[in-house]
Amino acid sequence: MTAPRALLAATLAACTLLTQAAVLDDMKDASPWKASASDQVKAALRRDAQDGSLCLDYDFSGVSGYAVMRRELPLDWPQDFALSVQLKGQGRGNDVQLKLVDASGDNVWWVNRPALALPETLTESRFKRRHVAFAWGPATDRTLRHSQFVELVVVAGQQGGGAGRLCLGALAMEPREPAPASWPEPRRTLAGGEMTLDFQRLREFNGLWFANGAATRIEASDDNRRWKLLSAHPGRAVFLGEQEWRWLRLRYAGRKPPEVQLRDAARWPDLNAAVAELAKSLPRGDLPRAFVGEQNYWTVVGVDGGAQRSGLVSEDGAIELSRGGPSVEPAVLLADGRMLTWAQARVEHSLVEQALPVVQWRHAEAELRIEAAADGPASDPQLLARYTLRNPTGRPQRYGLLLTLRPWQVNPPQQFLSTQGGVSPLPALGWADGRLTAAGLGIVPRETPAEVRAAPFGAGAGLATLLQAPPLQALADPEALPSALMRFDVELAPGESRGIGWVSGRGSLQARDLDTRLAVAAAGWRDRLGALSLRLPPEAAPVADTMRSALAQILMSRDGPALRPGTRSYARSWVRDGAMMVAGLLRMGETRAATEFVDWFGGHIFESGKVPCCVDQRGSDPVVENDSHGEYLFAVAELWRHTQDRALLQRHWPQVQRVVAWMEGLRQSERKPGSDPRFWGLMPPSISHEGYSDKPAYSYWDDFWALRGYKDAVQMAEALGDAATARRWAAWRDEFEADLAGSVVATARHYGIDHIAGAADRGDFDATSTTMALNPAQADKLPPALLRATFERYWAQALARIEGRKAWKDYTPYELRNVSALVRLGRVDEAHRLLAWFFGHQRPAGWNQWAEVVLPDAREPRFLGDMPHAWISSDYLRSALDLFAYEREAGGSLVLGAGLPLRWKLAGDIGVAGLSTAWGRLDYRLERRAAGGWTLSIDRRPERLAGELRLAWPGDEALPRASAEGRELAWQGRELPLPPGVAAVQLEPRR
Repeated sequence: MTAPRALLAATLAACTLLTQAAVLDDMKDASPWKASASDQVKAALRRDAQDGSLCLDYDFSGVSGYAVMRRELPLDWPQDFALSVQLKGQGRGNDVQLKLVDASGDNVWWVNRPALALPETLTESRFKRRHVAFAWGPATDRTLRHSQFVELVVVAGQQGGGAGRLCLGALAMEPREPAPASWPEPRRTLAGGEMTLDFQRLREFNGLWFANGAATRIEASDDNRRWKLLSAHPGRAVFLGEQEWRWLRLRYAGRKPPEVQLRDAARWPDLNAAVAELAKSLPRGDLPRAFVGEQNYWTVVGVDGGAQRSGLVSEDGAIELSRGGPSVEPAVLLADGRMLTWAQARVEHSLVEQALPVVQWRHAEAELRIEAAADGPASDPQLLARYTLRNPTGRPQRYGLLLTLRPWQVNPPQQFLSTQGGVSPLPALGWADGRLTAAGLGIVPRETPAEVRAAPFGAGAGLATLLQAPPLQALADPEALPSALMRFDVELAPGESRGIGWVSGRGSLQARDLDTRLAVAAAGWRDRLGALSLRLPPEAAPVADTMRSALAQILMSRDGPALRPGTRSYARSWVRDGAMMVAGLLRMGETRAATEFVDWFGGHIFESGKVPCCVDQRGSDPVVENDSHGEYLFAVAELWRHTQDRALLQRHWPQVQRVVAWMEGLRQSERKPGSDPRFWGLMPPSISHEGYSDKPAYSYWDDFWALRGYKDAVQMAEALGDAATARRWAAWRDEFEADLAGSVVATARHYGIDHIAGAADRGDFDATSTTMALNPAQADKLPPALLRATFERYWAQALARIEGRKAWKDYTPYELRNVSALVRLGRVDEAHRLLAWFFGHQRPAGWNQWAEVVLPDAREPRFLGDMPHAWISSDYLRSALDLFAYEREAGGSLVLGAGLPLRWKLAGDIGVAGLSTAWGRLDYRLERRAAGGWTLSIDRRPERLAGELRLAWPGDEALPRASAEGRELAWQGRELPLPPGVAAVQLEPRR
């Protein structure tokens, strides 16, 4: 037994209650500790001359990443404990992590403290067992029982890592007696409007819930002599954060003491849980459905490139003013005193110009239309909102439109990545000169409200409380959760409508031209989304509408030039997501956003040629994801193919050469004698595929992207006239493609499977990942039988799910890629049935979007990722565009109409104008003739098309007779080559 483990065992054997901490490392011997760091980050250990602590000096050198101090320290962990760590340091508020790693190195437990402000002198921090969470790894039992290594890690914070130091003085562990299965009732003492509760031992809790009655003051003590004030103005739900006391003292008014209950960390892990319990005691509709245990859905509203300052609109009509900021919620007060909220209305959804959200409340007594938009620069946009109240009855009505500013987001509590959803602290509110102020934002209503009132959280969060609250001038809430209410009185004749609106943002705000600004915003999106024009029969309208919406979603979700998958959960830009968005943007004719992203991301590649998986305000992220290199190369090449911008290639050529060299080094590292044939010549294991985050895998996802990257590198070298480099890279490309095909066969043989595995070392099934083999990799050397079987299996499983024969708990709409795969494999009916099923999961219906996670029960509250999810928007775009035309790399052909089902062709005309391809612009029409049959008109043939233009006629029905200029054209299978110069083809049904 090692010395630390023996010491800990001896300590545990002697303890029955709390005991003195066992020192695990007093830091007097620095030799067990080693320093390391990620790409381009500098890290070194030194002894502090003042207090003898061991310091990790670091310098992030303008990139993201981490610096680590690590030692081997085998430990067996007791059932309960407190870990004491003496820390100090200097820095910009970087994240600090304490990691415990098992002997395999695969399983990690951690305490993560984002933006930790380190003290200047050694200060003890205590972490209890519940603070130590399982971080990642393949372990099925995630309970911390044994660890082999200890790490202290500094991770670059949101403001950039900079240079600094982290010093460790000592590391100790204190075994603790586990909490009992049930706590005894506290001893209660009453005296003169005061109640004291003795829990008989130290008791941990996070807050207090008053089931009946109320307190006017709450204090706590651990010795019944010295008392600490916990709350001077408590409400019904009092969230305190982590507390540990033996005695509580409550003052109260009246003769009967309140009935108080403790809420521990399990029941109230955060303030959101306290608000949720309070919401359940209020009338349904007073608080958002997210706080009453129901999933809510939302969408983004903002300007192109303004993700960081975008708003959100909930399905129920609440508007979140900024990322992480407060919300404005509507309600209608009827003349008889009844309250109309989202809970009493029938709620419908639509979009203006397929971009701007509309929420419509319908009720027998009142209707309310809620519209939102934004204008201004991406760095400082303003949010616009209009509420149109209508009287649907046959008699005059008097209404009160209530607009309440609330201390919570539209982004619900179960959202946690990057931005914790739920409550949004508001230290103070103010109303002056027609402007409501909160959290650095102003709200200027166009119409003057009849009254503005506000109440602190402790007074109650219900609408009835706000209606009776004092008028607002300035309000500071000690709990930082106040609410304000603006009431607008409206009298309407039968059928009459009236609009009320506001403008929100920073700086000067003008609301008088609100209607004009809303109209201009809508017109701007109509123009921006109109480069590609589609004419389709009515039943196909959702396909075109969602394409326009998807483009708007990508543009609203980008932060300046940085393409991002979302605006709340994802405050980073991945090259993976970005490359696929670039492909969709370009095909839709949106070159500006694509160019800005490629140029911006290209400036963040590591000096080594390693492409970061993602970039944010901290810089380039060093996490190894071996799809990144091919994705960057593809993004540059795809942009060049669509724009023919030679200057672009020249700008990126130095980075392209470094990236190809780095990727080739990775490939050669797996071509060692004696290597398993499954892994020979592949990209090394990485966690780029989200399904393999437990442990790096030989993911074919990485290899399909690498193949695409090698192909594109050759094409870029040829375009720049570097023949020697093109030949060398072509040899690498061909060798890699052969190795990849050999690996796929070897893996199938090893696992006895008839499909292409998701990863060579797992033998799993992941058709959505394998779609990359078809597009963009176009990996033509893969075994056709394995490829076909992969998607036959996927379709069989998808059909069982669609028909209700297979239960499912969730899925990600990345699966939309399979629509494209089925189209390219000639299975058009299956592709459209699958697409229809996906359309059924757009939530809410009418907003043309998908969350990252889709659940069968739409109201089950779970993490959903961002809504809309711009990467999924790009997956939809690429698949939907393939219905009309896709590029076949072998032979340089362009295939038209492979995704057009016969029912569309019979239902009306189909027209495509402005579709950008790798070889130029494509315009064509397939029009029904009155006498039967169709005319295919090629209005614009791509000017750089080297191969054939081919019309596909998918399905099983007889092929129509094709002719042009009086001569019959021959079908090749179910594709019709269109001779150069032919502008019109007649298609006659065969009798």
